[in-house]
Amino acid sequence: MEIHQPNSIAITGIGMVGPFGTTLEDLWAACERGPQPFPTAERFDHGLPSSEAHKVDMRQEFGSGQLSRAPLVSQYAMFAVNRALQQAGIVLDRRKKTSDIAIIFGTSNGPGAATQQIYDDLIDQGPAGVKPRVFQESVFNAPASLASIHYGITGAIQVVPASSNSGAAVLYQAQLLLAQPHIKRVIAVCSEELCDALQVGLHDLKWHAGYNADGSLTSGAVMAEGAVALVLEPASFAVEREANVLAEITGVGFSNDAAAVGKPDMAGGGVIASIDSCLKDAEITPATVHKIVPGASGTKVDVELETNAIETMFSDTDKLVAPAKNSLGCAMGTSLFFEIALAAQAFVERRFPTEPKKNKDEVTPKNVLCNAIGLNGQFGSVLVRGAL
Repeated sequence: MEIHQPNSIAITGIGMVGPFGTTLEDLWAACERGPQPFPTAERFDHGLPSSEAHKVDMRQEFGSGQLSRAPLVSQYAMFAVNRALQQAGIVLDRRKKTSDIAIIFGTSNGPGAATQQIYDDLIDQGPAGVKPRVFQESVFNAPASLASIHYGITGAIQVVPASSNSGAAVLYQAQLLLAQPHIKRVIAVCSEELCDALQVGLHDLKWHAGYNADGSLTSGAVMAEGAVALVLEPASFAVEREANVLAEITGVGFSNDAAAVGKPDMAGGGVIASIDSCLKDAEITPATVHKIVPGASGTKVDVELETNAIETMFSDTDKLVAPAKNSLGCAMGTSLFFEIALAAQAFVERRFPTEPKKNKDEVTPKNVLCNAIGLNGQFGSVLVRGAL
C-alpha cells in the first residue's frame, strides 16, 4: 500500500451495531433500500418516532452474560469494539496490560438513560431505591472505562461529549495521540442510547420530529441509537504489519460559528470553516473532493445552512450523496462514524448505496468529505480516502 501523506491514519477495523443490524453489509443494505417509516420506540411511551438499535447477544459475543447487565450505551460500544478488533486482527489479553493503545469515546446522550433511571427511582422510591450499579454507569466515561478493563488497555482514555459533532472531535484527538511515539493504535468509538427525557426535550425544542394528525412525520430529526468503533493506526505502521487497510483518514476539521445559542449562522460560516480546516489538513483542494456526505440532522435549519456552505465552497451541490441518516435516523455522535463506514465500503463498491452501479471504466471516488452538525453551532468535517 502506498502512503498518501506522513500523517495519514489507516482504518484497519470497523465494528458496529445500529437499527440495521451488526455488519457493514447490513448498513449498506439498509441505506440501499432507502428511507422507511420510523415507528415509535418500543421501550418508551412518549409516542415519538425513533430508530432503535438491533438487539445484540452479549453472552454469545463475549462468552459471558456479565456485560448484558451494562446499560445499552455500554453494550453497544463493547460490541462494536470487539468486532473492530477482530477485523483488525488484534487479540488483547486483559492479563497482559497494553499501554500502547488509547481509547477515545465520543457521545451525545451518554449516560442520559442511566441518569433518568436514577431520578425516576429517587422520585418513586426515595434514595434507597437507587441501584448502585446504575449510579456507577451515570458518568460519560463508563463505556470507555469498561472497554479498558475488559481488554487490559492501560493507555490514554479520552471522552468527548460533543453532540452530533463527537465523531469529528474524536478523530481530531486520535490524530494528536497517534502523533505520540508511545501510542501505536487508537480505538475510536462513538455510542448512543435512546433516552426518553432527551427525546421529549428535543421535541419540545423543535429539533426532534413528531407525528401529524394523519400519522406522517413532522419536520425535524428522528433520533437513532447504536455504536461504531474504528481501529486506527498510523498508515506507516499498518503497512509495516501488513494490515488490511479499509480506508484512510487524511484530514479532520471542526469549528463553532460563535453565533447566538440555538441560532447558527444560516450562511453556513461554521460549516465552511470546518470544511476549510479539514481540506487544509488533508492537503487537497475542493476540486479534488469526489463526494460529500452531508451532516445535517434532518432539521430545516441544518439542511439550509449546510447547503449554503457547500454551494459557497464547491459552487454547487452536485457532489452530495444521500446520508445514512435518511434511512437510519440521527444517531447523534455515532452518525458521522456510520457515514465513514459507508465511505469505506463505497470505495469497494465504487459507488454509494443510493447511486446506480458503475461501469468498470468509470472513475472510483477516492476522496469523500463527511460532515457533522452538532447542536448550538458545532460543526465537523472528515476527509476519508480510499486505500491504495
